[in-house]
Amino acid sequence: MSKLLFLAIPGFDESMAVRLKADLPNFKAIKSDGIWGKMNGAVPPNPVTAWTSALSGRNPGFFGFWGRCYRDSFVYGEPKTVDGPTKERKVSSLYTMLANLGQKVAIVDVPLTTPAPRIPGGYTVSTPLPRSTDNVFTWPKSLADEIRGLIGDYLFDDSFHAEQRDLVFKKLCEMDGQRLTLVKHFLGKRCDCVIAFLSGLDRLAHLSNAGEGEPFSSELREYYQYLDRQIGDLRLALDSSTVLLLASDHELDRIDGEVRLNEWLITNGYLSISEYPSEPSALECVQVEWSRTRAWAGNSGQIYVNLKDREAEGIVGSSEYESILDELISRLKGITDEKGSALRAKLFKRHEIYSGPFSQYAPDLFVIFENNRWRCSEKVGFGNGNLCSSTIEFLTGGYGTEGFFCIAGPGIPPKGEYAGASLLDLAPTVLDVMDLEIPGEMEGVSVSGKERTPEEEEALVQERLKFLGY
Repeated sequence: MSKLLFLAIPGFDESMAVRLKADLPNFKAIKSDGIWGKMNGAVPPNPVTAWTSALSGRNPGFFGFWGRCYRDSFVYGEPKTVDGPTKERKVSSLYTMLANLGQKVAIVDVPLTTPAPRIPGGYTVSTPLPRSTDNVFTWPKSLADEIRGLIGDYLFDDSFHAEQRDLVFKKLCEMDGQRLTLVKHFLGKRCDCVIAFLSGLDRLAHLSNAGEGEPFSSELREYYQYLDRQIGDLRLALDSSTVLLLASDHELDRIDGEVRLNEWLITNGYLSISEYPSEPSALECVQVEWSRTRAWAGNSGQIYVNLKDREAEGIVGSSEYESILDELISRLKGITDEKGSALRAKLFKRHEIYSGPFSQYAPDLFVIFENNRWRCSEKVGFGNGNLCSSTIEFLTGGYGTEGFFCIAGPGIPPKGEYAGASLLDLAPTVLDVMDLEIPGEMEGVSVSGKERTPEEEEALVQERLKFLGY
């Protein structure tokens, strides 16, 4: 049975590294020795949705949130906020599955693991809660003292300011360096699987606008090269039974502007408000006339239909549901920027991408403009007809729509590029590499490249068909 080190590097983008002329010999060697490729990212593109799907092998319809805010009933708006306990209740994560299968697991800085979840026989290092009087960020609790003995005070604050360029780079290198020290520590404790997040690159990139000549471009180049050296050193320290998996949920990209979806819905007669606000305001702060509203938008390109017999004051009949979605899709594809240039739009109906018990509460439609280079806002009050802007505040690097993976080590054939991978494939890949059964409810497939007999392939197909109801 192989062991596995899963290093998540949010925002890792090989094409950006090439543009920045970053030299990455160790990363290239890992690619050459194994399997790599782009992955279809989350819809909508955000880390909350992406990493929950990646570490569970389930689409958001099975855990019920599609961003930091969500609804789990047919209320107006998205009144609930995702936290660690919510995620743990709604879906089983990879580290829990592995522990339940008798594997010794350690996780470091995994999103939505605050407060630290209890992993039987394993270890958790999460992000300490700011201003917490308890501030227990490890499981077991005694692990905190062990960590301080190794690395001193645990760095977790990502609220660095762009004007502190030297401090930003130094602190982020130190932060990721601490996590890599912990990775080596847990490998030394003979863990079967270590899952760690290195977030410095992503933090740094979101202070720039993702390109050569932009603020922090030289620091980004240096950071890529710093990570490459660290990963190279770490790979040399792995024993002969450990596979290395690198993954990112999104590539880094620039932000060119903002589309105000609720402004557009008001202008085009889908959303009615009793009084137009004097300044940009969240929709929850505006008096909406629901009895005259056919659709409204959330904050990340989510659009909800005000459906009769579903929402409290729904006015769209079930017979009109598909036609209004098709109408919205057609008209949203016609949105232009301030200069009249068309904004390319990708639109997804809920049932096309989500399934599961919580999908009924999900947005009816998702829209992504220019591969997320134009972000969506739910605010209104920018001035009638002011539907988009390329001069938005805090114009920094944003989330692209594709992720990336690379896997190499014992039992992984050097097959090179793998096309068509998804974030949903990461969890089954980990289980497959570790010679553990992949649950039938997981939607992804292993990309490990392991050879199987025809009988094994047939058994896998039958298991998936059984889960799908065939």
